[in-house]
Amino acid sequence: MAWVLACTTFPLIWLGGTVTTYQAGMAVDTWPSSFGYWFYPPPFWLKAWDLFLEHGHRMLAQLVGVLTIALAVVLWKMDRREWMRWLAAAAVAGVCFQGLLGGLRVLFDERLLAKVHGCTAPLFFALCATLVTLTSAAWQEPKPPQGHPAARRLHRLALVVAAAVYLQIVLGAQLRHVAPGGWLGWFQLWVWLKLILAGLIAVGAVGLLVYMLRRVPAEVVIARRAKLLAVLFCVQLLLGAGTWVTKYNWPGWFRKYIWAVDYTPVQEGRLQVLVTTAHAAIGSLILVVALGLTLWSFRRLRGSPP
Repeated sequence: MAWVLACTTFPLIWLGGTVTTYQAGMAVDTWPSSFGYWFYPPPFWLKAWDLFLEHGHRMLAQLVGVLTIALAVVLWKMDRREWMRWLAAAAVAGVCFQGLLGGLRVLFDERLLAKVHGCTAPLFFALCATLVTLTSAAWQEPKPPQGHPAARRLHRLALVVAAAVYLQIVLGAQLRHVAPGGWLGWFQLWVWLKLILAGLIAVGAVGLLVYMLRRVPAEVVIARRAKLLAVLFCVQLLLGAGTWVTKYNWPGWFRKYIWAVDYTPVQEGRLQVLVTTAHAAIGSLILVVALGLTLWSFRRLRGSPP
């Protein structure tokens, strides 16, 4: 059930990103119902693309809410770990809070609420992935963590990378919800901060992988996640560059000194929407992988006594 919830939440992240990319968030300006309907009649729902996106986003969010409640009920009845039950309750509170944020964003048509909504969605997805990890058979094995002199440094590095990835998501939300006609300096600030942080995360992800392979190569479950983190972040860098090109064209220095490519960005074109939304969604997936790596590093390794 935890896997079903996580695998349903990830498409919801994609669909929410698509709504933002198409600026379709106000296609349905009523909440909690859609123009008086909980399930909008298909002949009306399918008539307009932005309406289809926004109402579809709401319907998928409702499904995620039902799955979250169902999982919480099962965990409260079957899981003997009291803290796990409260974590399931936190997931229910989280999905309710996320739905409330989405509704208030519609009712008040407030850009700040849209930013917060975009920042909390990856956190809920990360919580869903955490439930997958904590309910897995491998996690619940009675095998105690092994003492290792590199454990504490690995723990710290994994935590820093995970926190930096989330900060990168927050910066991305600022860029995706820039107010029209706002001060250009804010946009430039977010871009530079995002670029600098991306470089630091790249160094951290590669450093984490190299350090882990050298010091704890036998921990396959950690190694697999470290490799996946490095690969996903490389893909994310390419998607970030593609997002810039499809929205603002190739940089002037690139066309002057490297390749005089003839390209015209198409606003809300298929390529722009696909690349931009993929960039946002993969960012949430990287957060999940970084958090999973952190959890497993604590589960399998502990610092050796001095």
